[in-house]
Amino acid sequence: MRSLAFIVAVVAAYLLLRGHPERMPVLMRTCVAVLVLVAGLGFWGHRVRPREGNAASRRLPGWLDYAAIGTAVLALECVFVLFLSAAPAPLERMAESIESWWAPAAAVEREAEGKGKSRAGNWLWEDHQRRPLPQRTNLKPGNRPEVFLRPVDGAAAEELLKRRIYVGAFALGRFESGAWSPRSTGRETLKAGPDGWLRLAAPAGIAGLPVIDCEVFHAADHPSGNPLTALQGVVAVEMPELERLDDGLHLLPAPGAEGYDYRTVSRPCSLDDLARGAEVAVPAAVAPEWLALPPGAMGERIAGLAKVAAGGGGTLERLLRLRGHLRTTLAYSLRTENPRNLDPLENFLFVEQKGHCEFFATAGALLARSLGVPSRVAYGWAGGTYYEGSNLFVFRSREAHAWTEVLLEGYGWTVLDATPPGALERELAETAGPDEKAPGTEELLVAEESVVFADTGGLKAPLILAAVFVLPALVLLVFRSRRAGPSAEGPGAERGGGDGYLAAFRRASRRHGAPFGSARTLRRHLAEMPGAPEFARELQAYHYAVRYEGRAPDRKTEQRLRKAAEEWK
Repeated sequence: MRSLAFIVAVVAAYLLLRGHPERMPVLMRTCVAVLVLVAGLGFWGHRVRPREGNAASRRLPGWLDYAAIGTAVLALECVFVLFLSAAPAPLERMAESIESWWAPAAAVEREAEGKGKSRAGNWLWEDHQRRPLPQRTNLKPGNRPEVFLRPVDGAAAEELLKRRIYVGAFALGRFESGAWSPRSTGRETLKAGPDGWLRLAAPAGIAGLPVIDCEVFHAADHPSGNPLTALQGVVAVEMPELERLDDGLHLLPAPGAEGYDYRTVSRPCSLDDLARGAEVAVPAAVAPEWLALPPGAMGERIAGLAKVAAGGGGTLERLLRLRGHLRTTLAYSLRTENPRNLDPLENFLFVEQKGHCEFFATAGALLARSLGVPSRVAYGWAGGTYYEGSNLFVFRSREAHAWTEVLLEGYGWTVLDATPPGALERELAETAGPDEKAPGTEELLVAEESVVFADTGGLKAPLILAAVFVLPALVLLVFRSRRAGPSAEGPGAERGGGDGYLAAFRRASRRHGAPFGSARTLRRHLAEMPGAPEFARELQAYHYAVRYEGRAPDRKTEQRLRKAAEEWK
């Protein structure tokens, strides 16, 4: 029974450390795992042991021993977590100071590299407008509200609830050296017309495709420039001016005190909006970057895969087959290992064959290019939560998404989402409960700080837990030491060589030229010792009675024997 209980405790601790249950915080799971192990070990070790042999302990461990040990271990864990929470930033600053003094050139180079990356905003945007595919990933999306979208026309909300919503922040058309970037580095300033609207494209009058007018609100996250954010297929924005970097990348002017608030008009379109079997074509003249493939063997492998996966037929039919191939043969995962350090796209398509939405979007774009269809990758959000009372769609950081867009004649940029259905949190927008209140704009602006604390744990949690466990650990240890039975004068002290009666007799024997070796028994030593003292008989009788016959220790007797040994001349 004891062994079974210990095995159950080990299994339970293992499951806790492996992340079950997922809703329990990591720090709490670790503490509970330690408590389970200590309890299991205490139950397993609680048995009656014979008081025989030289290695026998003076007493069996009790509940107080296990409680003191378990609490002390938890306190040390919390102190260690507190150190790990507080130490990295000061240590990093100290390392940077040492580097600046020891290797100033390397410090300057590292600082220059660091300036190219934004430390704020969602994970989809960088200061250089480049998105390199990562070698390996372990993404942990947060829950921060990032974009608010309110349809101006109430009927538009019903339309959006019927379809998958894509809110785009920017789209990149150049794929080079494993990274997406704008097609050009130049900037063009676009000005609004007399009516205050800046038109980006003319909405095509395609039957069945809605034109949706929305109010958009989001924070100003990016010091180097915030991208225009709108429902996919944006054709106009009520904004005095924009800076155009690419067809899918427009930077907004300086924000107001509470971020951005503007109106957009969009005509969203995806492959699922097109009638099956419809004849679609690509524009006659397109930018060459929208058709470029990786050079060398990688481009040839992609072209070969596209030929096999797409098969024959019309353009729409082949694109749908490509999408189906990616959705069914590759796995969605926020974590990728890439153990061979391959090109990320090669690892995704041909080796590990799993990755998150950005890998699916990149593969979809390049496979479409192999069929002669212009393409790019768009970044933004998909899904969302609709709050009916305020007619508001809210998109959070966990709904950040990337997808492929293909350029079709008469339709413009059309969504080809190759990410498998069910991989993301939801396919359609979720309608909040009637009593659920939409987050306010003030939550949007301050939520980033809260999310960071929730992810890292900050200093508060380990500091509180350390304070909770350190004091009880000290109290239990002191209480245990007072209840531990006879002090250093008892039998345990004798075997440890402290100030007990037997230790005093050993010292006295050495003074009389008859050292008492640790390998000899007391009886043999006294029998062979010339001129044994008068108290030797009482010493031997008492020692063997307590040590081997179960007699209770007597403090007064031990004090008398120790005094006699010390006064033995």
